[in-house]
Amino acid sequence: MKEITPNTKIKVTWFMNKYQATDTRHGIYDSKSKQWTTPTGVLCVTFWDTLRNRYTTATNYVLDILGENV
Repeated sequence: MKEITPNTKIKVTWFMNKYQATDTRHGIYDSKSKQWTTPTGVLCVTFWDTLRNRYTTATNYVLDILGENV
């Protein structure tokens, strides 16, 4: 997992099991965001999704840092 400072602009790509499709979203990693690993070893991240204007959780994701202190 990458160490991310609060108020960082990110791009997250992941496979959505519900829709059987890959999605990419831009968002903000803020003070309420978090990264963790489930007991079964699945990587997860919760972030503010700027497209949906809500928090989104992605699993088995690829995260790119776009900018800090936005």
